[in-house]
Amino acid sequence: MTDSTDQFLSGAKAADFLGVKSATLYAYASRGLIESVASDKGRERRYRLTDLIKLRQSSRGFKSVKDTDTPVWTGPVIKSSITEITNAGHRYRGQDAIKLAREDKPFEAVAELLWETTSRQKSWSKLKPLALPKQAKSMISADVDQLDLLKFLLATLEMTEPVHRKLLAEDAFDAARQLMVTMAVTLGISEGRDKYISDGPFPIAQTLLFAISGKESLERARVINRALVLCADHELNASAFAARVAASCDASLYSCLLSALGTFTGSFHGSASRRAEDLVNGSLTYKTARAWLKEYLRQFDRIPGFGSDLYEEGDPRGRLLMETALAISSKNKHLKRLIELVDCVREQLGKHPNLDVGLAAISYALDLPAGSGSTIFAVSRTSGWIAHAIEQRLYGGGIIRPRARYIGKN
Repeated sequence: MTDSTDQFLSGAKAADFLGVKSATLYAYASRGLIESVASDKGRERRYRLTDLIKLRQSSRGFKSVKDTDTPVWTGPVIKSSITEITNAGHRYRGQDAIKLAREDKPFEAVAELLWETTSRQKSWSKLKPLALPKQAKSMISADVDQLDLLKFLLATLEMTEPVHRKLLAEDAFDAARQLMVTMAVTLGISEGRDKYISDGPFPIAQTLLFAISGKESLERARVINRALVLCADHELNASAFAARVAASCDASLYSCLLSALGTFTGSFHGSASRRAEDLVNGSLTYKTARAWLKEYLRQFDRIPGFGSDLYEEGDPRGRLLMETALAISSKNKHLKRLIELVDCVREQLGKHPNLDVGLAAISYALDLPAGSGSTIFAVSRTSGWIAHAIEQRLYGGGIIRPRARYIGKN
């Protein structure tokens, strides 16, 4: 009889042993809680039995694993009616976000949906961006990082717009709309492209396209609008949680957004699409994607932009953005190499591209400056952060204060 230390179970048997779904099993493996090895049967993975036994008996942030199919979360569970994540995709207030994107629903309408203020969509065309002080404008140079620029904008508005300090003020959503317009416009300020293009079906997308690239095109704005819709919210991720923590402390709208944006700018979150672009740039020194992948895996265990703990069959947001990019461009050399990388990683490792790769794809397809995917993501996700911050204040319940499990010296 083989010793238990050498025994491995198939994915189906391992999931059954733990009493969880396949997606949860993959999440455990990706976090290093259990070891998986390649199977002789194609792409299938096998899981070490001893690791499964230890996991079932552990107390790593969840109850008896046999009794639940909940993933290993690292924070408290918070009730929310904003976004639901399912294997088929995510839903905003019960509406399929993938469907909204495919149908070219204006991002402004999706923001109103998240805020439950759907009757106010038409008001966006009449908005004017907030005016920045001349001294603040003079500090914005052409080479400033766009995510840093957005943080600078929020900090400046915090000082110059005190009327909007309260999250539950009567004009909170008016302030939110005007803020999002101002964010889009400000991104083009250093190039003299700071104008709000409101006379079209996709005001924020049209404004962003002009601010980032200097181009005006309804077809291209439609692509950016699709990305904005898909990025608007994704349940309680790190940045949304940061916004809610700040809101639970009665911080202002701008402070809540600064907390969220500061979290977002980490390389493991909103800046991940830039890392996907770095992969493409690095791979271009190799003749083939396969040659690059072989060398890359000698140095690193994980590939940015691939795999998802939440979607067993791959991130549908990434799929839709890849599909959109290919529909409008097939000549960009960076996009071609990105497609080769996607095919190679899927074939060799069985991993699918996530949202970050999709954002990189549309950036290449539209010939946008490097890092534009993260910028589009940040402007879009602001709508979700606003929804979470206001919902947190409405629900109340006091300050969000997780406890620490002390592991230091006695």
